[in-house]
Parts: sequence; C-alpha cells; structure tokens
Amino acid sequence: MVKTEDIPSMADDWKQVFERNRMVPPHSQTVRLAVESRFTQSHGFQLTLNRVTATHLPSQEKAVGEQSVTYQLRATLFDRNHQHFFGKTWKSSPQTIKNNKITFNEVLYVHTSLTLPSTLLVLELVSLSPRPDCSHQALGRGFTVLELFTNRPDTPAADGERRLNLHHGSPRALLHPLIKDAVDYHNMLKIIEGAHLACVLKKHPALDSVLHLFPENVLVSGEENIPGLVASPTGDALLKPQTLKTLPFTLNRLTISLQPSLEKFESQLLQLINADCQNTIQPGSDGAIRTVVIQERRLHVGVHNGWCFLEKPQVVVLEAFPSGVRGRAGSPSKQSALSKDSSTSSLPQILGLRSSLELRLTNHQALAIIFQLEYVFSTPIGRETMLSATSTSRAAFLHSLRWGIWCPFQEPAEWKGEEIQLVLQGGAKPNPHGAMVYSTEVSAKAQSPAPISAPGTAQEVSEAKDMIKFWLSSSLERKASSPKPSLRIKQVDVPRQRRSPSSPSQDRKRIPPASPPESPQGPGACSAVSNFAHLEMDLQQRGGDSASLHDEGDQLQELPFTPVHAPVITLGMNVPSSCSVSSRSSLAHLFSAGFPDIVDSSGQVADVLDPTEPLPFDPNREENDLQGNLLVFQFLAFTRIAAPGVGPDWPENIYFTFQFYRFPPVTSQRLKLLTGDKVQHKASNPFPCVLASINTDGTVNTGSPGLQLQFRVDDSFLKPGEKRWFLRYLALHAMHIDIWDSDSLLLIGSTAIELKYMLRQCKSAVQALHEVEVLTTDYVGEDTLLTNPDLGRHSASSPMTVHTIVRGRLHIRTGNIGCPADSGRKRPADVMQSLLHIITPCEVTSGFRGGSLSSRNILQLNARNTAQADRLPINEDRVPLFRRGIRADGVVPKENSLNKPDDSDRKLKCMAAVREREASEDAKTAKVAAQSKKAQLANPSEAKSKAESIANMLSQAITTQHLLYASLGSAEYMEFVLKNPFNVPQTVTIHSDDPELSVITNTEEWRYFKALTRTSTPLEENMFHSEQGAPGPRVYLRPKESLHVPLKYQSFLCDHTMALQGPSLKATARGSQVAKKNLSNIIAAKTIKVTFKAEDGKPMAICQVNVEPTPHVVDQTFRLYHPELCFLKKAIRLPVWHDPAAINPDAHVSVRCSDPNIICQTRMLAPGEPQDVYLKVPGSPSPHIKMFFVMVFTDKWMAAPSQIWQIYVHFLERVDVSCVTGQRSCQSLVLRGTQAIRKVKCFSSHPGEIQVDPAGVFVLPPAAVQELQLKVQPWQAGSRFLYVNAVDVEQQRLVTAWLLCLNVHRPVLSKAFEVCVPVGGGRGSSRKITYTNPYTSSRTFLLRSDHPDLLQFKEDKFQIGGGESYTIGLRFATSQSPGSVDILVYVNNLEEKTEETFCVKVNYS
Repeated sequence: MVKTEDIPSMADDWKQVFERNRMVPPHSQTVRLAVESRFTQSHGFQLTLNRVTATHLPSQEKAVGEQSVTYQLRATLFDRNHQHFFGKTWKSSPQTIKNNKITFNEVLYVHTSLTLPSTLLVLELVSLSPRPDCSHQALGRGFTVLELFTNRPDTPAADGERRLNLHHGSPRALLHPLIKDAVDYHNMLKIIEGAHLACVLKKHPALDSVLHLFPENVLVSGEENIPGLVASPTGDALLKPQTLKTLPFTLNRLTISLQPSLEKFESQLLQLINADCQNTIQPGSDGAIRTVVIQERRLHVGVHNGWCFLEKPQVVVLEAFPSGVRGRAGSPSKQSALSKDSSTSSLPQILGLRSSLELRLTNHQALAIIFQLEYVFSTPIGRETMLSATSTSRAAFLHSLRWGIWCPFQEPAEWKGEEIQLVLQGGAKPNPHGAMVYSTEVSAKAQSPAPISAPGTAQEVSEAKDMIKFWLSSSLERKASSPKPSLRIKQVDVPRQRRSPSSPSQDRKRIPPASPPESPQGPGACSAVSNFAHLEMDLQQRGGDSASLHDEGDQLQELPFTPVHAPVITLGMNVPSSCSVSSRSSLAHLFSAGFPDIVDSSGQVADVLDPTEPLPFDPNREENDLQGNLLVFQFLAFTRIAAPGVGPDWPENIYFTFQFYRFPPVTSQRLKLLTGDKVQHKASNPFPCVLASINTDGTVNTGSPGLQLQFRVDDSFLKPGEKRWFLRYLALHAMHIDIWDSDSLLLIGSTAIELKYMLRQCKSAVQALHEVEVLTTDYVGEDTLLTNPDLGRHSASSPMTVHTIVRGRLHIRTGNIGCPADSGRKRPADVMQSLLHIITPCEVTSGFRGGSLSSRNILQLNARNTAQADRLPINEDRVPLFRRGIRADGVVPKENSLNKPDDSDRKLKCMAAVREREASEDAKTAKVAAQSKKAQLANPSEAKSKAESIANMLSQAITTQHLLYASLGSAEYMEFVLKNPFNVPQTVTIHSDDPELSVITNTEEWRYFKALTRTSTPLEENMFHSEQGAPGPRVYLRPKESLHVPLKYQSFLCDHTMALQGPSLKATARGSQVAKKNLSNIIAAKTIKVTFKAEDGKPMAICQVNVEPTPHVVDQTFRLYHPELCFLKKAIRLPVWHDPAAINPDAHVSVRCSDPNIICQTRMLAPGEPQDVYLKVPGSPSPHIKMFFVMVFTDKWMAAPSQIWQIYVHFLERVDVSCVTGQRSCQSLVLRGTQAIRKVKCFSSHPGEIQVDPAGVFVLPPAAVQELQLKVQPWQAGSRFLYVNAVDVEQQRLVTAWLLCLNVHRPVLSKAFEVCVPVGGGRGSSRKITYTNPYTSSRTFLLRSDHPDLLQFKEDKFQIGGGESYTIGLRFATSQSPGSVDILVYVNNLEEKTEETFCVKVNYS
C-alpha cells in the first residue's frame, strides 16, 4: 500500500508549473462572438521579437552602485471591444542597450480561436533598475500595439515583418473610455519619436500537433517547460515540436470513503442544501416544501500537465457499496471485479466504481492525475424555479464536493503492484477544474492548512480524512493475460443520452447477482447537465472562513442561446422597391381605365415626381409654406403574381388597412380586380388589374375606377408647434399598408410606400406613381423522409427557414395639393413662442369680495391660475436624426387665462366691462346676503355645505391649472415654481395622485430634460430627500424662498379597442372627414393633482394638470399568427441605425409595451451586434385579435420613443396534420354556431393543397355544431403553416380561424430516372415510362407531379387491367437557364392515395 503522506514533496513539480501558468480567461462575450462566428478551430502563430530602437533612451544608464540598467519586453493579449487583458503576461530575458538599440531575438508561440479584429497584442518596454535588496524596480519606457487579425481570420493583419512605433505612457492607457469607442485609437496615442519595435508574425502550422499540451491565449517561448514535449537541442522545442510517447494505463478497484461516514456526510450535505433552498425558494402550491435529493454521484478523472488537461476529463458514475466489498486480485482478469461478503452488510458504505478506466500517461514528473467528486442533485420543478423541463418533472444541478491530485512518476515510484491511497480536499483552493468545491467547518479544520502531500502526518489524523483508493497498472503488462482490454468509459457529452456505466458482460467481468446491474438514476438525470461548465475563479483564503453553499458560484451559469424562432425583420427600414417593372403595354392598359387626375386649386395637373430619383428636402422652405396640405392616396391597380397552391385568378376582391400620421386607422371598402376581356395575358408579363369599388348590393362600380382617399392637414388640424414634426414625418417615414382578400379575410401581404414624395417644396401640387411589391413571409422547416426513425420525435426546436414571397404588385399614386390658408384665423406659428413648461402660480392680491360660493364663481376665480401647456421643444443637437413622430415643440401662446385677448384694445374694453358688471353686482350684495342669512338659520345643513364650499374655494385659490398635450410614450417636462409663504423654514412633501406624473429626483435626469427643453432655470444637486413608505419626496425651503420643482408626465398605456376584421361595409369617404372622427388608440384624458404639503400636513400649493390626449404616430405594423390559448414568444429585430454618430455611445436601447399583461424586453449586446426585442403575449381564444403598441427608446431617460410599433396577434385554433407529399390526407374540424344564424363559407390560404367540404355557402344555426372535412394534399415537404377561415358572407366578418401545422414528409421512392432537356426556346422533350399494374384486377390511376409547370402528362388519368403494362407519356418544358431539378411523379388511385413515386432528375443543358 502506498500512501501519499509517505512520499515527500509529492507533486511539487506539478504545483510549481500550475501556479506559474495560471491565466486570466478571455471575456465571455468575446468567446460567444467567436462561437457564433464559427471560429472554433484554434490556429498556431509564431511571433519573433527582433530588436527595439529607442533613441529616447540614453545609451548607458547607471543606477545606484554603478550597476547597469537592463531592459525587458512584456507581452499581453488585449480585447479591445471589452477593454480586457487576458491570458498571461510573458516577460523576456533582460537585455542591455547598445547604440540606442536593444536586441532581444525572442520567439513566442500562441494558439487561439479568437481570430477577431478586436484581439490585440500589447508589448511594453520596461527598464529594470537593481535595488539594494537584489530586487528590481520596473519602469515603463513605452508600449506598442500589434493588430493580429483582420476581418478575414485566415490572413493575419501583421503577417510578415512589421515595424511598430512606441507610444508614451503605459498599456493602461488602453483602458480609457475614449479609446474603446474611437474608430482609430492610434490617433489618440502619442508616438515616441525615433522609437520602434521590429518583429515578424506568421502562422505556425507545426504547432497543431501540440495544441493539447498548453491552453489557448497563452504566450509561450520554446524554452518553456511544457510536460509532454520533447526537449530540443537547439533550445526551441516549439519550432519543430515533438511529443513524448504515451503509454496506456488501467485504473481499477477505485473506492472513495467520506468522513465521518458516507451516510452522515450526505445527510449533512442534504440538510444544508435544503435549508438553503427553503431560504431562497417559495414552497409549492400545496404548501409542501420541495426537497432536494441526490440523483447521481460522479467522478471526473483527467490527466493534467500543469498547463491544461491533455484530454477532456472522463466522467464515470459511482455507486454506494458496503466497506467490506473489496477487489479481488486472484487473476488479472478479475482485478477490477467487486465482490460482496455477507458478513459486511452492516458496515458503513463507501463509493466505488464497478468498471475500470483507461488512461494514457507520459513518463514525466510534472504529469498528474486529477480526481474531482461531483454530485448531481434534483429538485421538483415549481412555478418559482427558473429551470425549464422537457420530459421530466425534476430539475438537476451539480456541486463539486472533493478533489485530489496524484503524480504517478514522481520519485520514488513505488506504486506498481500496490494500492494507492490519496487524500481528497475541499474548500476554496485553486484547482485545475476552476470550480467552487464544497467544504464544511469539520473538513476545513481536518484538511486545511495541511497540504495533501504533507509528510509526517499522524495515522489518527489521516484516518479522519476523505480518501480515494485505487490500483494503477500498465495495460501493456496485462495485455498478454487479459483476453480483451477493459473498455474505456466514454465521457458524458451527448445531449438526451442517459448515463450508465459500462455493462460488466461487455468487459468479461463477473458481477455477483446481488449487485444491481446499473447505477441508480432519478428522474431527469440526463447527461445534458454535465455540459454546464464551472467558471474559473481565483479564490483566496480569507482568515478562517470556509466556502459554504450560499456562494454565488452555486448559481447555474447561462449558456449562449439563440431563440429557435427567426426574428421578424422590420419592414419600415427596408421599403419594397417602388421602381416600375411593368412593361409599356401594361402601363398603357393601366392608364386607359380613366383614373381621375390630381390637380391643384387652379385646375392644373400636379407636377409629377419620379420615386426612383432622390428628392431634396429643405425644412425651412416647407415650414415657410403658408398653404395647407390636402394629401391624396389613389389605389389604382393590383398585379397578380402566380404562386403555388392558389389559382391564377386569386385574389378576386381585396381591401386595404393602413394608418396615416395620427389619423384613425383606415379600413377601405371592398375592391374588385377587373381584368380586360380583350387583353391577352402572359404568365411572364401579367397585366395589372384595375381596382373598382363594390357597392353594398354587391354590384361593381365601373364608372369610377380606383379608390381615392384624402387627408386634410392644415392649421385647423395641427396643434401648436406640430407642423415641423408633420413635415419630418413625411420626409422620413414609410407608411405600412396591409392588403387583404375580402372574400376569405386572409392577409395577402404587406407593403410600404415612402411619403417623402408628398412634400410640395412650395409647389401648388405634386404627385408620384408608386409600383411596390406586396410581400409576405412563409416559415418552412426541414423535410424528413417517411422512413426516418426520428419521425415520431419531432422537436419543436427544429430549424425553420424564413422565405419572403412576392404576392403581387400594388399600383398607388400619391399627391399633395396646396390649400389656401384661412386668413380669418391666426396661425399658431405666428404666435409668440413661450416657455409655459414653467408653471408659475399667480399672485392673488385681492380677497374674496363676497357673494355666492357657486362653482361658477370658483371657476372664474381659479381662471387666473390657469395656463396652457407647452409642447416639449426638442434640442436638435441632442436628439438622434432617426427619431420621428409627434414630439412636443415650443410654439404656443403665452397666456395666463384660457380666454385672454390677443391685442391691447380688446383688453381695455374687457376690463371696463368687467368693472361695470362688478359695480352692479355690489349693489345687490347686501340684499343677497340678508336673504342668505335667513335661509341658513332655517336650514342647518346648509351651514355645513357652506363650510365645505369655503374649503373648496380656499383649495381652488392655491390651485394652479396646467393644460398638457401628451401622446403615448412621450415624456412631457414641466417645472412648478414652489414658494414658501411663511417666515419659518418648511419641509414640503410632494404627492401626486397618479403615478404617471412624477417628480424628477435624479439630478442627471433633470439636467438631461433641461438641456432637451433649453430651460435656463437653476438646477440643484441632491435637492430632494426620499424615504421608504413616504407619500413622496421631500424638499426643504427657507423662509420666503422659491424653487423650481421638476415634474414629468409619461404614459405607456392606451386604449386597445379596434374594429372587427373585415372590409368596411360603407363606401370610404373621399373627404377629410374620414380622418377626423372616432379617434382611437390614444391615452386617456385625465386630471392629475400634485399637492405640496407643509409640515403640518396642510396643502401649501396644488398643481392641477389637465391631460389632453394626442394621437401618436405608428412607425411600423406587424401581424403575427399564433395558436390560441398559449403564449406567443417572438423576437423582432431592431433596424440598423445608419448614423452611429447620432446615437449616444453610452445609451442603451429600452422598450416599453402599452399592455401591462405583455412582457416586452431587450438585451444589451456587444456594439455592432443585431438587437432583438423579445415579446411574450398571453393567448386568447380564436379568432380573437390582440393589438398593442411597443415603444423603442434609444436615450437613457426615455424622453421620446424613436420607434412606435403596432402589433396585431391573430390567435387561431391549432390543428396538427402529419402527411406525405402527393397523397391526400383527411382531417375533421368542428365549427360551432354563435347566438345568431349565419351563412358561412370556408376558405383556405392554399386552395390547390387544401380543400374544405362543404365547399360552398352553408347555413350555421345558432349553437349548432357543423363538421368540416379538410382534404390536405401538399406538394412540398417540411414543416409548414397554412390557414383556414370560416367567414360570414353576409356581414363579411370572421367566424373562426384555424392554423394548420403541417408536418409533411417525403415519400418512399420506387424508381429514379434522369433526362437531359435542351436550354432555349425549343419544343421541349418527350419521354415515356412503363408502369405495370401490380393488382390482379383492373384499376384506374391518376398521375400527379409536384412541378406541373415543368412536366405535363399525355393523360392525367388511365385505366389498366390486372398485371398489364401502361406507357406513361411525359412532356418536359424547356428552361431559359441551365441547371437541374428533381421532379416527383406520383401514381395515385382514385382516393388520391399514392401507389408509386418516381423521381425524375431533369438536367437542363
């Protein structure tokens, strides 16, 4: 028996190498970026440091004692994106300076997979001055930066000889914030004149054979001691590296004993973990405490050379055995077998390994075998847990409990033929796994501070330690006697694979029947938990503290994860092409329909603008235009594009939905697509179909083709200061339009048109013709073969491919007609600009003159304290250029009364009239007062009412009203001037009765809004004092002191009511009335009071804010479809900001949702990475449509949203269908009646692949149940989503909608053929295939093809007798381009069941 205590200085060589080569890991985000960029292969490089020319240094420097100063080079890797030094700093040998040159001639080697442009190498020149105590004082003499990689990882940027300039300072200058965001950081570093470093960098492929001997991102020289590497006589072992020979060894009969016993050890461990879980996790819904149990005991065994593991450590499962179970060594083949003595059944248990391990070792003193004991725990999954379950009800997590090290080739090597005993240790000590290891107070006292190899340890102490015992023997020595070497236990690294030890029968070893054949495993003990890697941490012992289970290291680390759903790309930033693709004949046919012209007020045709050419935009010229704007949209025609699954005449009727500016959403009437009878259509050049409105009786209005909508935007419509934002909306915005099939109520597609061509530039009228593509997206998954064994285990996380499909082209003409301004009304832009976001209470100098306490008189008294709000004037220098929409502006009249006259003459007349009226009222005051006194004596309750009226009057006297125009998501800033009227100091408490109106207590936020609104009022640091539980912040005022209290109103909630899905039953109005009625989707109007209470609790002042809602601008519209009653989880990708300089580099993107029941969030990513907005929407029953808004902010304090998205979620009833291409499958649906009788017809999104029975209109009685038959015959394999709508044909309203989730498989092929077809305008090619009827009776067969446009049959249907043959005639169409395509030919029976499937590969050449 060999004990580790008997070997002096055990593993000293390994410890020295391990402590000397500890490294700082790279930034986790950089590693993740490299993995996502598929930079997983490590590459080796060689760097030669020749010499440094330093003219700034004296040729000879003398220190104290006349000893020469030497110089040293230091090299470290640096991550520029995250300003993170990583790896290990390499230091050269000291050299002297001669003739202002320092010669190093050092060769460095490194291998890394982080071949990113942000990976740099920093080299610093250091002077070493000797000290009297024989140490050296290091002083930096300059540094330089070597860029290793470019955007092409295969070619280093510095490949070859380089001459690097030295810079002043130290490498710590790279940590400055300005360096991180600078495009060219070299310009910010000062160069040392005449100082440079000569070096050579090149790839070193010879390093690939020894990459496993030292870790990545570590700079090493060829003279380093790397165990496992053959020493070179030249001194550079890495120039042509050679590895030492490895020998196979077998580790068997392994047991682990834990103190004081296994049962007590695990009992104490579970007690601590359960106590920790009770403090952090809430009990279950039934009140029961969720207990943690031990699910699996594992042991990691790996070979380590002090630098890294030579191979990934093996993971084996341990089992509990009585301590009497010992290994038998009667024969070599039985050395690893375990037996059980019946007399030892009552002995304490130990952990043991049934099988053996095979290790490959190199004869080197610094080579060590590392053991790590790890437990797998499981706990029931509850609602409060953050773990997700798939097929189990318990979640697994890991803990490292013990670890040990043993160097087999350390002198003297007396372990051969003996049992090795090794002490295991725990606690926060550096270990090769970089894991937090469990430790208790008992184990800490017993094992620390004594090292594992401490000599002279007493026997009593060693018995109290945790021990691991095993036998190690050479596999070469046992090969002759063993019929088969022991199987190696493979590492647990395959997901969804249950881990169990090797079967004893495979290793030809006998196991007693009493022993279980497999290790115990609880539910959910899958191997995926072993993929969770521990973070490497540098833990130092602090005093006598020991690690506990409450460390943060026990938290599971989040792995890099990409959502399985593809993000929705915003359409507004990628407007479909508006260039004309129609031929001249198509355009001639289009304009022969007689559409009305867009003319100006004098009857002249508007100027035509070309949407394909850039349009100059002069904001000042547009703002100085005194005319109003009549904006016209003419929907002219729609061009059909052939698509698989639909007929050539689809769609027949359409309607549009869109929203322009802040007008209410528009739903047009039904429009008919007219096709000329005399026009010959070609598939390659389809003619546009003119749109014609459909009357309420179903007839087509052919007298007025097209659909024209008008929106009048003039001074009567725009609010003060809004004209600038409306013009910016036209210049930068693209209006989103949805096109619907008015028969089936299915979405055809969406498009967007740029509105900048509606800017008149002081012209009388302009117009532009747009021809835009109507796009839709289709999600298709990977197809699988019908005979695939994984057919029944289809995962929801299978990859989906997003296809963009062009459904048609929309022809639309936009125009803007100048309207004469109303001269009788004063323009808001001509009114003097004010700063009424500063709310100043009026000084009341006159008292109450008596009279009635009616509400009318109180309101007249309070009118003096009324002011109108100011729109937030945005500082253009601080707001990003892409910010659009209605934002507050500062162009409003300055008034202290809502009815204040504008000119001085009218003021004098009004004052004279008021004085005359007051004099007449004073004459009646005495009489009214006497009558009132008698009435009060007769009615005592009126005295109480009078007291309330007096209190109300006093409250109104100190109330200042403020009118505020607010829109969704925009913050409205205001300052209230608060004055202390008393002669003593007061601590005022500020309370708002609505959380949407709050006090700005953060000084930085206050400064931001003051700069944004250009407010020059004073700002104080730390002005407010907030306490938990207080009604609001408090502020201290000196006697008679006034100060400005910053207030902010911002609302993220609005009305979500929307019209029913379907076209408008009434004809769409052509005037501006379509845009002025029934405002919806705006925030609620409300009155908010902010009370300023003194120390006695009485109000000192009241600010009453009257919120006037203003509609907001919708920048983007999304429509999503999802199964009913389940959560929708979706990611929407943010558009790329094209002007990075316009964005604050310190700002981050934040999002808010108008529905508090919807989770909306985004994550911070590295600069340049695409950012997604994640949504989690609760489900609703079919066919409910949920609509909400998402606001995207790019400034830190969320002053105004840069984007507002309108999102529609259509919830449909889900139906899963599994079928095969070319074969018909039937599926039943149930349609339930409503409260009224309806005439219903069903429509499918792909009529060529889905047929609904009944196909026509049928009557659905109230509360009835109608069964529908779906006949699905798809032609494309993979996962697909199709739609079926049940529509009320009379009301044109949706009754029910279904989402068909098709899982289409490829058929089993019977035969395969190949044919060559010439390219060009020939007649094609004819071929034939012989088919034999396998039945004995006569049968009728149908011929089908998945490419009917490329292959036609001579006969689509044929009848053949039993056993007879039939020749199938094939006609292949020509192609205009070379290539190849696989065409499937289906032979179906009359029920459309596939009998045979042929594959014909057509080569076009």
